[in-house]
Amino acid sequence: MIASKAVTTTVEFAPLSAAQEWRNLLSEEERAKASGMTNLAMRARFEIGRGLRRKMLADATGLPPGEITFVESEEGKPRALNAAGWDFNVSHSGDYVAVALGQGQVGVDLEQIRPVREIESIVDRYFHPDEAVAWHSLASGLREEAFFVLWSAREAAMKCVGFGLARGLSVTRVDPAILSERIAPARVGGAMIDVRQVEALRGYVAMVAQAAA
Repeated sequence: MIASKAVTTTVEFAPLSAAQEWRNLLSEEERAKASGMTNLAMRARFEIGRGLRRKMLADATGLPPGEITFVESEEGKPRALNAAGWDFNVSHSGDYVAVALGQGQVGVDLEQIRPVREIESIVDRYFHPDEAVAWHSLASGLREEAFFVLWSAREAAMKCVGFGLARGLSVTRVDPAILSERIAPARVGGAMIDVRQVEALRGYVAMVAQAAA
């Protein structure tokens, strides 16, 4: 497991191959749900995400992992009821799961860098015009990774405020400075968010977002 600090949020990464290590932290309901999953990768992501978030919240609050209770907001974002202001968020891509923990609203997105079909069309259709202009200005050899930097930053910011892609894509703007500075402000609707790229695994991009002070 790898840990990284970004903004004032801690991010930890765990491989899918380590799913068994996290099963004993799950609640009975979570274990039952996991056992019903026939897709092994989906089961591993579920077990790690649920177990790792319990472990990180327990370390932060001093509560036993099994005493932490969870609910979902109206937007569908899960949160811990008795976590003394700590918020968390989970993402997965490729062979890893990422969990972020911080005070106030947080979001995280992990993306494995990979070829993307019709990448220019996606940028022009879904990215903010300022982001698209910055992306198109890059040398062609830099565009693939930059695509995931911008996509991950946008998704982390949306997840921070509890927006899914359908609701958030058209109302999100990340300052293109994220491409060179690794940290930038973002706006999701009327909310201001701080976004930072965190050190991740080779071949991956990870972004963490936190509500601006």
